[in-house]
Order: sequence, then structure tokens, then C-alpha cells
Amino acid sequence: MKKWLLFGVCLLLPAPASASLDGLTFITEEYPPYNFQRGERLEGISIEILERIFEETETPLSRDDVLYYPWARGYDTALADPGTVLFSTTRTEQRESLFQWVGPIATDRVTLIARRDSGIQLDSLDELANGNYRVAVIREDIGAQRLEEAGVPSDQLRLAMSNVSALKMLDRGRVDLWAYSEDVAFWLMQEHDLPIADFMSVLTISESDLYYALHRDTDPALVERMQAAVDALRHRGELGDIYSAEMIFNTEEYPPYNYLTDDGDIDGESTRLLRAALEEAGLSARFRLLPWARAYTEAQMRDNHCVYSTALTPEREPHFTWIGPIAANEWAAYSLADADVEAGSLDELASLRVGSFRGDAAGELVEQQGIPIVTASADHENIARLTAGLIDAWVSNVETATYLASEAEVELRQLFIFHAAQLYLACHPSVPVTFATRLQTAIERLRTAESGTLEPNGEAEAAR
Repeated sequence: MKKWLLFGVCLLLPAPASASLDGLTFITEEYPPYNFQRGERLEGISIEILERIFEETETPLSRDDVLYYPWARGYDTALADPGTVLFSTTRTEQRESLFQWVGPIATDRVTLIARRDSGIQLDSLDELANGNYRVAVIREDIGAQRLEEAGVPSDQLRLAMSNVSALKMLDRGRVDLWAYSEDVAFWLMQEHDLPIADFMSVLTISESDLYYALHRDTDPALVERMQAAVDALRHRGELGDIYSAEMIFNTEEYPPYNYLTDDGDIDGESTRLLRAALEEAGLSARFRLLPWARAYTEAQMRDNHCVYSTALTPEREPHFTWIGPIAANEWAAYSLADADVEAGSLDELASLRVGSFRGDAAGELVEQQGIPIVTASADHENIARLTAGLIDAWVSNVETATYLASEAEVELRQLFIFHAAQLYLACHPSVPVTFATRLQTAIERLRTAESGTLEPNGEAEAAR
């Protein structure tokens, strides 16, 4: 009788909290690429991971059950209401005791972002505090908290209602800087058709991991179950599948920027900079050397493919995500040193046979001026065509022409320079913004370390 009575009492008791996560309330915000709303559907890395957690724990929930709030409201709710899960949340010493934590799910770098043409350079938060800069922040965001902790005067901070409004404040010059996640900020720039090359990170103020933050009174068994699910996904490599895909960097034989060595390795000034930037940013990519037309077409047509060293032109600009610049050059016209050829402008090339190679921006620019181009499959062929008398002049970039002429032991005469350009890594738009942003920032850090200062934007504008 006692056994049956005990069994009946157990039936009346609620199931253990650890039985399911469906008693928790999940809240997120607009923080792409980790979590954001596209149409009526929630998307992002942390959303994908959460649905994998639901599957792993057999929880009958989906992304449709996640609440979508402004950050400050979600943060206040997670502090006040037991059983609330807020994501993606930066785990900091200040917040440590306020929540229980599940993760990490990503690493996030918070920086001070400026317009590139502002010329702002900062080495410390002390310089920020003493410089009377106006800084856009979002209430309770990690950027705002870091600046407050560092003692930046409150009258320098400009509260924005959302990350989009903060971006607009920066773009329109209503603030000098924006303290925010680098990945998220540059993602938003692309979403709102603002060129990421127009902005730059000038100072890192926080580099921390992102987590699911649970109200501190949440049943520890639920926290343990969520954490076990994340650990299982990581162990099976499923988190890596969500985070990344293989990046392909295509290039061509275009010395001294990129070329194949005698040992079969891809080398060159641009290649070395990109490899160093990948290492600096903790990223990876596979390098391939192809004919230029194929390298360019693959980057234009295939997901997660890029091509370098690529001149940024108005015709090309809409088709790619541009990372760099990675090198600078000038375009010039050449003849053999002893040739009876005189030309001081593009117009004066009209009566000559002018060589370039298929898909080259310098040749395309000349052709746009109404000057016919004799096209080769690769730029190095033009040296042989000059010496064979098949062309009278050759248009190429100065460094490449100098390199190829020296290699072939041919003496050239520079007729005139007709354009200043900068070279970039041009990527298919599918390349994740997190990847593009981190690589861009690493390139800028390396260029700053090498030269002591970032180059002004004027040269980049010349290539446009």
C-alpha cells in the first residue's frame, strides 16, 4: 500500500527540471552574424547552434520559439526573470556573477570604429578620454560597459537606440567613433550598402567569448544539460561546420605581387601579406595559382572564392567584397628602349599596336578610351611580343613591367604613366563578413606596424 501511495505522490510531483529545456525563455537581439532577423525568420551562428542544442537534448523547441528584443530590454529581462536565456552575450568579469554561462559559442572583438577619412589614430583609452571624441554606444552593450570601466567621461558617450542607428550616426559624422563588435559592425555596413573600406577599427577595447547567459537562479541541472550539449557538438565537429567553410584564394602569375616559385610554391608581395594577415587573424585559406581569367571568374561566380591582386574599378566594384588594399601600383605604357615609338598620352597610343592581357584592368581602361588592344593570355607574353615586333607598346603596372623585363633581360622605355591604382583581394559576396572583417583588420594592423601609420585614402580613391 505504501509503495502505491508513494508512486501516486510521484505522479503528482512535477518532472525534474533537467528533463527538458522547454521551460526556459530564450531571448536574442539584432547582433549579426551571430543572431539577427531576416524577414520574419531568426538567423545566425548562435541561432543555428541553439537549434542543434534543442535536437541534442530532445527539446521540443525551435528558432520560432525565441523572443526577439532590443538588447537593453533583453538584458534587463535576463537579469530579472528566472529561467531566461539571453544570447549572444559577452562574458566579462563584471557580468560573471550576474548570470550562469553556457558556451563559448564564438569569440568577439569589440573595437572603436572610425571613418577612414577621419584620420583618427588611438593607442589607448586614455587618449580617447583626453581627446574629446564623441563615441556612439548602446546601453548595457559591452562596448559601453568597457568605456565606462575605463573612466571615459559620460559626456563623450552618445547613446544610440540600436546598432543601425549607431552606424548611421558614424556614417553621417554625428559621432567620431563607435564602440561595438567589429564583426557585427562591418556586417551591418554591407547590409546597408556602405563600403567596409570606408571604415576602420582604430583601437581594440575588448576581446572576449560569447555565451548563452542564463539568469543566475536558473536550475543548475538545466545549465549543465545545455553545456553538455554544446560540448558534444564541439567534440563531433558540428560547431566547426556552422562557423566556417573553406576559403579559396585564387591568383595568377603577376610578379612581384604573386607568382609561382621554382619549387612550385605561390609567393610574392601580396601573397606574403595575405598569409601573414590570415595568421594574425587566426583564419585559413587555400591558395591556388590559375590563369587570370579563370581565377577572376571563379571569384565572381563561386561561393567562398576570392582573387588577388585585383585592381578596384567602378565596373568591378559591385560584384565583390573588397579586402585591402594589399598593394599599390601605377599603370604605364612601355616600348622597347631602342624602338622608334613616341607617345605621351593615351590618345597618342591610338595609332600603335598596344598589348595587354585578357581581363587586365589596365588594358580594359585603355580600351575604354577607344584604343584597340592586342590581347595575350598572360602579361609575361607581352615581353616576347614586343621583342618579336608583334606589338609596338605594352600597358602594364610599373612593378610588374620592371620585374618581367629584368627577368627576360629586356630593356624597356617607359612612355608615360596614366593611372594610379591599388590592389585588393576581391571576394565573392558569400564570403562571411566575420572572415572579411577580421582579415581586413589584420591587414591594417600589419600595414600600420610596417609603415608606422595607415596610408591615406586618397590612393585608394584613385583606383576607383
